[in-house]
Amino acid sequence: MRKKGNLAILPTPAAFKDSTLSVSRDEMNLAEFPLAVLSTRSNPNVKTLEFTDTVYSRDGKKITRRWVITGADRFGLPTASDDEVLIGLLKLTVDREFESRKVYFTRYELLKILRWSTEGRSYQRLQNALDRLSGVRIKAVNAFYDNVTKCYTTRNFGLIDAYEINSRGGRGANTSQSFFIWSEVLFKSFQSGFIKKLNLDFYLSLESSISKRLYRFLDKHFWYKSTYKSNLFVLAHEKIGISRNYRYPSSIRQHLDPAFEELYEKGFIEGIEYTGKGANTEITVYAKQRRARAVKGEKVGSLDRIKKSKKDIEKGIEDLDLSSFNQGEDFLKLKKQILSMLNQRGISLVQAGKLINGCSQAGLEKVLKIINYWDKLVAAKSHLVSKNKIGFLYKAVQNPGSFVLPEEVDCYAYQGTRKGQGASLKKPLNLRKRIEVENKKAVKDDANMCFYKKWRAEELQKLKGLIEPGLLKELKREAERELEKLKKVLSPSRFTEAVQHTVDEKIASLFSVMSFEEWLQKRRGKESN
Repeated sequence: MRKKGNLAILPTPAAFKDSTLSVSRDEMNLAEFPLAVLSTRSNPNVKTLEFTDTVYSRDGKKITRRWVITGADRFGLPTASDDEVLIGLLKLTVDREFESRKVYFTRYELLKILRWSTEGRSYQRLQNALDRLSGVRIKAVNAFYDNVTKCYTTRNFGLIDAYEINSRGGRGANTSQSFFIWSEVLFKSFQSGFIKKLNLDFYLSLESSISKRLYRFLDKHFWYKSTYKSNLFVLAHEKIGISRNYRYPSSIRQHLDPAFEELYEKGFIEGIEYTGKGANTEITVYAKQRRARAVKGEKVGSLDRIKKSKKDIEKGIEDLDLSSFNQGEDFLKLKKQILSMLNQRGISLVQAGKLINGCSQAGLEKVLKIINYWDKLVAAKSHLVSKNKIGFLYKAVQNPGSFVLPEEVDCYAYQGTRKGQGASLKKPLNLRKRIEVENKKAVKDDANMCFYKKWRAEELQKLKGLIEPGLLKELKREAERELEKLKKVLSPSRFTEAVQHTVDEKIASLFSVMSFEEWLQKRRGKESN
């Protein structure tokens, strides 16, 4: 039945049955920063948790965000199991279709949603969680995203304004019901659509509190892209809530790796990758689904994912501005074909349009070959695309001219042989064959060196982004001192190049970047597996 005014729908047997479905929701601000300690008990002497990070606004402005959680003196900070209760309360609200801040429920219903036992101590455990959740305050400094104004705001708010537990609760049809009231700030965020889907069954199936926290955080970020990259310490300390007493990557990994392993075994992530050393250690997490969950036109809070049909793709291509491609009908036809193929393989139409913008006819034909080559690699489950299939395709298409296809290596080898002295028909047949093989090997070695130089340049650029600005300046000063004598004989531009090269070599040595021989050995080892 329905109550008048702002009261929510009372659960009917049918509504209660629906509450066991796995689809729930998660509020995006609450998914970004920790709310609770990772243990099932909070230290009574610790009343505050604080987390910070840095983001950039759309206009490039640096924003420092602070997320401060204060627990009530009497009840303390929320615990790991309280996080589960909060998700359960959201599930109850989803079942009532977000009709009101005031949500009626029975404790038995909530316990069944949480997969908790219905014995007496579970009821007490539930009430303790509600005490902590209703007593907590959050001060978000530039850290609460307002989905109406589309900007970060500063707020001081709570989660639950009030709750009431009816002690006569039972399983009968005429059972009196309990209720809780969401805070106005949080409920407005629900209504603005700043929520995402959450697989409740999957969430509750996870064994550790770190796994659960990682799942909620990564699930938010996988909404927009299929990889997440972060400084390891920021992820561990500021996003998951692992104690800052763990100051070394090895000790942090002892906590994170088992959780990542659980997420991998249950099919949520495809893998992780650690790079860098010490304070500059970075982690990249790859989603199992190699495509961002959000697609063009879908709102964060929508109930159903949009599935792009062939007609949707064709319509999207028609909407793109192709006016700059004055190359004739066949050229445009090829252009549209490639846009469609890239989109079907996980690259958005907008990105695909930018990638091939300005490509010549020959360039488009090369892109087509790259796509076909990529399809073969994926079908064969090649190690070349095992870590990031979409990333591999994106980079290859981004600069098709520098991407060497297998058949092109053979072609280059043939051309090198014909131009070399060993290609002369005056040479004996067996000698010509030997020279041809040697020339072909030399060309392949040159190709490997090109690949290595490209990899090394990208690796050094990545490391420069991780190094503290002060250290980078110090390395530059050292290089300038070492090359001081050359300053008089080199032009300013050449001296700058020499300094930059020396800095690169210092960084390579500092971070033990692989030599060509080490890189080649590793590459051949992968190819042989």
